[in-house]
Formats: sequence, C-alpha cells, structure tokens
Amino acid sequence: MDRDAILEFARRDWSRLDEAKTKFWTRRKRDRCVADLLAMGDELRRHARMLRPDWPGADDRASDRAVHDRVAEALRAVPVRSR
Repeated sequence: MDRDAILEFARRDWSRLDEAKTKFWTRRKRDRCVADLLAMGDELRRHARMLRPDWPGADDRASDRAVHDRVAEALRAVPVRSR
C-alpha cells in the first residue's frame, strides 16, 4: 500500500458506508427465516472461537448472565394484559 491509497481509505465517506451496511443487514434480516438467522449467529460464534479459542471465558459468561438477569427482571416487571 502506498501513501495515496492509505489517504484515500482514510478519507472515504464513512457515514455513507454505515448507511449501506445498515440497509444491507436490514434487508438481509427481513428476508430470512428464524433458522437462517440462528445459522448466521452460529457462524459469527464459530468465527469468534476461531480468533479466540478461549472465548467465551468465565468473565464473558458472567457478564452475559448479568445482562440476561437484568432483561428477565425488566420483562417480569411489564404488566401482562389479557385479551
């Protein structure tokens, strides 16, 4: 890579790239079934494990559990309406 290529990369319109990514993933998620989305998540998990075989560690799991506990508590606090 030369100096001009690095400058061109650094000066690209990052907000436009973000918008394109958002549109891509919105369409992709909308057009997929639950099984496809679960498979996509599993691919991401396998990729993370390839990069960090020790992931998730005990701290990661504890942090995830804390988030799940907070979400579960918040959901239990929502009143249930009968139809």
